[in-house]
Amino acid sequence: MNGFERRTERKKEKIRTAALELFCTYGTDKTNINEIAQKAGVSPASIYNYFGSKKGLMKDVIINLLERSWKTRKELCESDLPFPELLKRLTSMKNEFFDQIDLNSFWALINANPEVKKVIDDFNKTRYPYIVSKFLEKGRREGYIRKEISLEAAMIYLTMYQEVLIKSEMQKKTNNKIIKELLDLMLYGLAGKAIEDKTE
Repeated sequence: MNGFERRTERKKEKIRTAALELFCTYGTDKTNINEIAQKAGVSPASIYNYFGSKKGLMKDVIINLLERSWKTRKELCESDLPFPELLKRLTSMKNEFFDQIDLNSFWALINANPEVKKVIDDFNKTRYPYIVSKFLEKGRREGYIRKEISLEAAMIYLTMYQEVLIKSEMQKKTNNKIIKELLDLMLYGLAGKAIEDKTE
């Protein structure tokens, strides 16, 4: 990547960051290109040049977020981190994400674009199982997840939680604190108890 390409990518990333923040704060309908451009410190023309339209920008923002999330989680689950530290980092990632956004606006952003929803559905069917299987294998190997629980059963268990969390009625009725509690219950329920890092 040459200097021009790096500058372009940095500019696009500023636009994505500004757009995500505004979309999640005010919703996609009440956010316009001029507001995004002003927050990102670029001209509206730059946004149209890079993303084509507001709809194109919305799609790019979600797919980019998904790809970065996938890459980070994949690297963590393939690392040599002890299971308690892995669990701590994965949970911290989720908590930081939920602290930064308004869930209702975020899900409305996804559901407003069928193409984005298809990408997310494909992610859940193909990439998510890989991350979960690596996580479970490490937990079982290090003795934190009961060995008699098969990977298949654990996958179904975790998928049940995921399906509950993405239901539209759940998104409307639950707040971020409840989501975090459900995530804790999902992880610690699988382990049998809250995990203490013995290395501390």
